[in-house]
Amino acid sequence: MQDLGAVVQHAGEAFPSATADEEWLPECGNRGWIVLMRDQHVRRRPLELAALRTANVVTFVCTAGQATAEDTASIVTRLIGKFVNISISEPRPCLYTFGLSGSLTRIRLRR
Repeated sequence: MQDLGAVVQHAGEAFPSATADEEWLPECGNRGWIVLMRDQHVRRRPLELAALRTANVVTFVCTAGQATAEDTASIVTRLIGKFVNISISEPRPCLYTFGLSGSLTRIRLRR
Protein backbone atom coordinates (compact mmCIF):
# COMPACT_ATOMS: atom_id res chain seq x y z
CA MET A 1 0.00 0.00 0.00
CA GLN A 2 2.86 2.33 0.73
CA ASP A 3 4.16 1.65 -2.78
CA LEU A 4 0.85 3.09 -4.03
CA GLY A 5 1.40 6.29 -2.07
CA ALA A 6 -0.79 5.43 0.92
CA VAL A 7 0.36 6.49 4.35
CA VAL A 8 0.07 3.35 6.47
CA GLN A 9 0.15 3.35 10.25
CA HIS A 10 -0.14 0.09 12.16
CA ALA A 11 -2.23 0.45 15.31
CA GLY A 12 0.56 -1.23 17.27
CA GLU A 13 2.92 1.55 16.23
CA ALA A 14 0.50 4.38 16.95
CA PHE A 15 -0.96 3.13 20.24
CA PRO A 16 0.35 1.06 23.15
CA SER A 17 -0.49 -2.64 22.93
CA ALA A 18 -3.74 -3.66 24.59
CA THR A 19 -5.22 -0.18 24.08
CA ALA A 20 -9.00 -0.55 24.21
CA ASP A 21 -11.01 -0.01 21.03
CA GLU A 22 -12.82 2.81 22.80
CA GLU A 23 -9.49 4.66 23.05
CA TRP A 24 -7.73 4.06 19.72
CA LEU A 25 -10.75 4.19 17.40
CA PRO A 26 -11.74 7.78 18.31
CA GLU A 27 -8.17 8.90 17.68
CA CYS A 28 -8.32 7.27 14.23
CA GLY A 29 -11.52 9.23 13.62
CA ASN A 30 -9.89 12.48 14.79
CA ARG A 31 -6.99 11.88 12.41
CA GLY A 32 -9.31 11.05 9.51
CA TRP A 33 -7.77 7.60 9.12
CA ILE A 34 -9.38 4.70 7.30
CA VAL A 35 -9.49 1.72 9.64
CA LEU A 36 -8.62 -1.71 8.22
CA MET A 37 -9.09 -4.75 10.42
CA ARG A 38 -9.37 -8.50 10.26
CA ASP A 39 -11.83 -8.91 13.15
CA GLN A 40 -14.52 -10.89 11.34
CA HIS A 41 -16.84 -10.75 14.33
CA VAL A 42 -16.84 -6.99 14.88
CA ARG A 43 -20.19 -6.67 13.11
CA ARG A 44 -21.76 -9.00 15.70
CA ARG A 45 -20.33 -7.41 18.85
CA PRO A 46 -22.45 -4.59 20.22
CA LEU A 47 -19.65 -2.95 22.22
CA GLU A 48 -17.27 -2.88 19.25
CA LEU A 49 -20.00 -1.57 16.94
CA ALA A 50 -20.75 1.15 19.48
CA ALA A 51 -17.05 2.05 19.55
CA LEU A 52 -17.01 2.32 15.74
CA ARG A 53 -20.09 4.54 15.75
CA THR A 54 -18.77 6.77 18.52
CA ALA A 55 -15.36 7.07 16.85
CA ASN A 56 -17.05 8.18 13.61
CA VAL A 57 -14.65 6.13 11.48
CA VAL A 58 -14.74 4.50 8.07
CA THR A 59 -13.87 0.86 8.64
CA PHE A 60 -13.12 -2.00 6.26
CA VAL A 61 -13.01 -5.54 7.63
CA CYS A 62 -11.35 -8.44 5.84
CA THR A 63 -13.56 -11.48 6.40
CA ALA A 64 -11.28 -14.01 4.68
CA GLY A 65 -10.29 -15.84 7.85
CA GLN A 66 -7.88 -18.25 6.17
CA ALA A 67 -6.19 -15.56 4.06
CA THR A 68 -2.46 -15.17 4.43
CA ALA A 69 -0.88 -11.77 4.97
CA GLU A 70 0.13 -11.87 1.30
CA ASP A 71 -3.45 -12.63 0.21
CA THR A 72 -4.77 -9.80 2.34
CA ALA A 73 -2.17 -7.34 1.03
CA SER A 74 -3.06 -8.30 -2.53
CA ILE A 75 -6.79 -7.68 -2.10
CA VAL A 76 -6.27 -4.47 -0.11
CA THR A 77 -3.96 -3.20 -2.86
CA ARG A 78 -6.70 -3.86 -5.41
CA LEU A 79 -9.33 -2.15 -3.26
CA ILE A 80 -7.38 0.84 -1.90
CA GLY A 81 -8.88 3.24 -4.46
CA LYS A 82 -12.40 2.15 -3.50
CA PHE A 83 -11.54 2.54 0.18
CA VAL A 84 -10.42 6.11 -0.39
CA ASN A 85 -13.46 6.97 -2.54
CA ILE A 86 -15.84 5.54 0.06
CA SER A 87 -14.06 7.39 2.87
CA ILE A 88 -14.55 10.65 0.97
CA SER A 89 -18.10 10.12 -0.28
CA GLU A 90 -19.88 8.15 2.44
CA PRO A 91 -21.19 9.69 5.64
CA ARG A 92 -19.33 8.57 8.73
CA PRO A 93 -19.41 6.22 10.46
CA CYS A 94 -19.56 3.36 8.01
CA LEU A 95 -18.49 -0.26 7.99
CA TYR A 96 -17.75 -2.48 5.00
CA THR A 97 -16.60 -6.07 4.80
CA PHE A 98 -14.58 -7.63 2.00
CA GLY A 99 -13.22 -11.05 1.13
CA LEU A 100 -10.74 -12.41 -1.35
CA SER A 101 -13.18 -11.84 -4.22
CA GLY A 102 -12.86 -8.08 -3.71
CA SER A 103 -16.57 -7.62 -3.22
CA LEU A 104 -17.45 -4.90 -0.69
CA THR A 105 -20.55 -5.25 1.49
CA ARG A 106 -21.85 -2.38 3.56
CA ILE A 107 -22.90 -3.31 7.09
CA ARG A 108 -25.56 -1.10 8.55
CA LEU A 109 -24.45 0.62 11.75
CA ARG A 110 -27.67 1.11 13.63
CA ARG A 111 -27.76 3.85 16.21
